[in-house]
Amino acid sequence: MKLNEIDRFLLDREGRVQLQEQLLQEYNKCTLVTVRVNYPGLAKSNFITDKIQTVISDEINEICNEVIVSKEKYKSLEGYITHFLIDLDCLSTKKLMINIEENHILGRCVDIDVYKLNEDKIFTISRRDLGKGNRSCFLCKLDANICARKQSHSINEIKLYFENKYNEYINYLKKREIISSKLSNLALKSIISEVSTYPSFGLVSPISSGAHNDMDYYTFLDSAFAIVPYLKKMAEKGYSYDSEENIFRKIREVGQKSEEEMFKATKGINTHKGMIFLMGIVIAGVSKNIYDKKSFGNIQKIIKSMVKDILDDFKKLDKKETLSHGEKLYKKYKFTGIRGQVSDGLDFIFNKILTEYKELKLELKGNDLYSHTLLILMSEVEDSTIVYRHDIETLKKVHKDCKNLLNLGGMITDEGKKLALELELEYIDRHISPGGSADLLSIVIFLDEVYDTFYKI
Repeated sequence: MKLNEIDRFLLDREGRVQLQEQLLQEYNKCTLVTVRVNYPGLAKSNFITDKIQTVISDEINEICNEVIVSKEKYKSLEGYITHFLIDLDCLSTKKLMINIEENHILGRCVDIDVYKLNEDKIFTISRRDLGKGNRSCFLCKLDANICARKQSHSINEIKLYFENKYNEYINYLKKREIISSKLSNLALKSIISEVSTYPSFGLVSPISSGAHNDMDYYTFLDSAFAIVPYLKKMAEKGYSYDSEENIFRKIREVGQKSEEEMFKATKGINTHKGMIFLMGIVIAGVSKNIYDKKSFGNIQKIIKSMVKDILDDFKKLDKKETLSHGEKLYKKYKFTGIRGQVSDGLDFIFNKILTEYKELKLELKGNDLYSHTLLILMSEVEDSTIVYRHDIETLKKVHKDCKNLLNLGGMITDEGKKLALELELEYIDRHISPGGSADLLSIVIFLDEVYDTFYKI
């Protein structure tokens, strides 16, 4: 007997339920997430609904990447279906899915169901399990279940909603592209401005390789242009409804790829590993702040939220076979380094250095402005690069040298400029390189550019 369309639809739905049961039986310790389009009628699949389902599935894949055990996507009369088996407790998983449903532009266009196996019985994790009410109708905001039963809205009204939300999403992508391109260009300008500064007290510059014998100015240029596409991707991740914690999780993976490209471009030389970490967090935080339409000062709060657990990295050092420079210094001196700086939202930068930088702009410009700002940073920053290459006593000497030079006017006076050149030669001779301060100089330049571009009235 030939089945009619409704019977075939119901048969496909029954097949989905059976597959869900099989998956939960096979992966009995996992939580199951199923994504379906929330589209009216029997014709569930079209260009817009297929795109929407793919976008939401990709979003889940990215957010839960580290805990996805298995994924299966197929097409039936219900449209495209994606099943995720996730190694995360069911309530935490449901919380993540509710966040997508409620805050992603396309979240109302899909049903994201969460299931758990308990004693061979399948349980649906509902919104009520997290103390939330039923989803509201996306057209009238009343209870969605009641609207569905009453058929309060026509199919054409609902289809128009889907079209409008998809167009809204496309416009969001266009705006995200513009914002992330602007931010990555400002980041590139800031990074190149830092390496172009002279005197830079042992750092690489166009004049000298500084205290380094394995890199020069052009190594840094190659590196900068290699990493900037990834900084753009981090800005894209930040321009999002998503939580700061999830954004940080997303950009860490991008950062790892950026490091790989950096090492390819420099033939194994570490020019910007610290910068990728620091600028990645800042550019994503700035982008998130622009998305949220908050004031410039709120960027610091976003950065704090992004990295609120960053110091937990130090709790696992005994289990690691290979330690980074920063991790070795933490074990030896309890230096938290750049992790400590970002954990307090770069408070030193936002509430001191940026203010001084804006005042300096009234007297200095370009190279002299950057060199003088570098001196201010070097006079106070607990620069882990200096300690790693030398010791604590060398860091104390650098602090003292730079404070003395600033007291003589730094790059504002002729005497200060003369002594700055002498200090440059001394640090090159002693192989002192303030790499941590250099990274922070790039951040200061970047944040000032961001303020002038996006926030200055």
